[in-house]
Amino acid sequence: MLKIEVISALANSKNIVDYLQRKGIIQITRHENADSMQSLDTAINISQLEKMKSKAVQAREILGVFSTAKSSLIDSFRPPGEISLEEYGKKEKTTDVIFEKCSRVIETEKQITDSKAEIIRLETSNSSLSVWEGLDVSMKTKTTKYTSLLIGTFPCYMSESALKESLAKTDSEIENYDAEIVYSTEVLSCAAVLCLKSEEGKMLEALRTLGFAKPNELCNEEAKEAIRKNSEKISALQSKIDDLQNEIKAYAEYLPDIDFLIDFLTLKIDKYEALKDISVTDNIIYLSGFIPEKDSEKTAKTLEEKFSAAVALSVPDEEEDVPVLLENNTFASPVEGITEMYALPGKRDIDPNAIMSFFYYVFFGMMFSDAGYGLLMVIATALVLLKAKPEGQKRKTVLMYFFCGVSTTFWGIMFGSFFGDLINIIRTNYLGLPEMRLHVWLNPAGDDLMITMLYCFLFGIIHLFVGVGIKGYMLWQQGEKFGAVCDTLSIYMAVGGVAPILAGMIIDVPSGLKNICKYIALAGVALIILTAGRESKSIGGKLGAGLYALYNTVSGYLSDILSYSRLLALGLVTGIIGSVVNMMGTLPQNMIIKTVLFIFVFIFGHTINFGINIIGAYVHTNRLQYVEFFSRFYEGGGNAFNPLKVNSKTFKFKEETNNG
Repeated sequence: MLKIEVISALANSKNIVDYLQRKGIIQITRHENADSMQSLDTAINISQLEKMKSKAVQAREILGVFSTAKSSLIDSFRPPGEISLEEYGKKEKTTDVIFEKCSRVIETEKQITDSKAEIIRLETSNSSLSVWEGLDVSMKTKTTKYTSLLIGTFPCYMSESALKESLAKTDSEIENYDAEIVYSTEVLSCAAVLCLKSEEGKMLEALRTLGFAKPNELCNEEAKEAIRKNSEKISALQSKIDDLQNEIKAYAEYLPDIDFLIDFLTLKIDKYEALKDISVTDNIIYLSGFIPEKDSEKTAKTLEEKFSAAVALSVPDEEEDVPVLLENNTFASPVEGITEMYALPGKRDIDPNAIMSFFYYVFFGMMFSDAGYGLLMVIATALVLLKAKPEGQKRKTVLMYFFCGVSTTFWGIMFGSFFGDLINIIRTNYLGLPEMRLHVWLNPAGDDLMITMLYCFLFGIIHLFVGVGIKGYMLWQQGEKFGAVCDTLSIYMAVGGVAPILAGMIIDVPSGLKNICKYIALAGVALIILTAGRESKSIGGKLGAGLYALYNTVSGYLSDILSYSRLLALGLVTGIIGSVVNMMGTLPQNMIIKTVLFIFVFIFGHTINFGINIIGAYVHTNRLQYVEFFSRFYEGGGNAFNPLKVNSKTFKFKEETNNG
């Protein structure tokens, strides 16, 4: 990574920034302004653009609900189509028109929402008014010259006779009145009581003692008439909603244009964000940043020739926070995302992906370890690669699962698992043949369980030793040659010497080899004690630090090596569950029923098994890299290279040479 500085005439600023954004190879960084320079304030522009983008995204989401266009899963992996500068300029001129359509879509959707809310209100009103349909006068009728009408509800079943009896007991002085029960259930009774105006107060007080309450909603007309009018309004609103929805559907043809608008606004926002870090005067523009070394000469030459700019390239200082750009081959680059999730390499780190990728694919395959599942992964990812031709991170992700699928197929063959024991199930249940040996190397689910576990530990030791070796290499490169030799050799001797001795508890190990390993281990222990505390000044401090380092080595490596038993555990789970699924499908004796059940159970069971265990293999493979491998040498802390570029999902610019 090199540092780049560019000075040019202010008149060229737009063209320079647009060119750099199309190329996507320079990360513009903030710098201190000279006395005569000032930074650009683009906050208002960014705020306006973000509001416009938010509106366009909202319209896109609305149209996505109403659009009938469907895309396949493979289509989601396809790269965006190329566009020339001339085509881009033409589409840019239409953005104002498209934005107006977005506003119309949002306004139309708001009308639909308001209409639906009004329908709910009217339906709620009708529901509350329905109990008063038997009342043949307006609910707001209150008084005449001599009488008052009281309407309300009781929280229980109430008949007319029961109401009159209760009123007589409550207030015997009230005699001149009439009561009608309009509606009644076990939990609600609606009543209308007509009494003398002079006795309204007494009647109301008597009714309240019985639980009488006035209704929340009153209408100026008969309830049944109000319900009829509300129903007509609901029908009209529903018709309006249908028309508005058809109007929105008509805008679906503008979805590609709205997608372009969203990406166009994203490009503008990114550009204005970058402009914050550019210095200007009345006549010139100055920017600085970082550029990959492989692109530096060509880019500098283009800027000088095309924009009459002055360009300076230099090696960054040690103190500068240089961004990290990972560059690996096709085999290693797919796992770069795994490393980035943990941390990017720091200044003193090496890029671990070239080495980690091999272990990642091997361990994933061991944990998934079913040849049938592996073949499905290989076929699916190969189809995506061939038909969709994805680019960038999508391509890396698909390639990662392709290589994981190849490894899974390999280990499935080694361990004898193809959709569990599908081959033997077919042989015994449908072909009348005896079972056959399925595994090429080991049978973890049978007699080779402990041997397989030892191999898992062996692979774990190799994995850890590679990490220790990388640490030693880094120390050697930093000039700490004594520490590189002692820290690496002591671990190799101590752990490597003890391993065969412990393995002898499970398998036969020649006594002569055990004796040799014993002395190697003791020598490694002595080397740890004598050299691990070399930075301490006193002899006691050196010895204490050495003993502490020995304790950490024993406890740490023992637990780390045991962690690799997950290679066996997850591999067993995948195969055993697959075999159980197959067994469940062959339980019936009737051949027709057995076949039908087997097909159903096979598809459903193996789909679940595939989904659960691919997640488990992914998570635990990551863990082995993060906890066991990276802890030996990796510090991390780097910042990702984040150039000004075209962040677009719908288009990419053609090569500059094709744009004239």
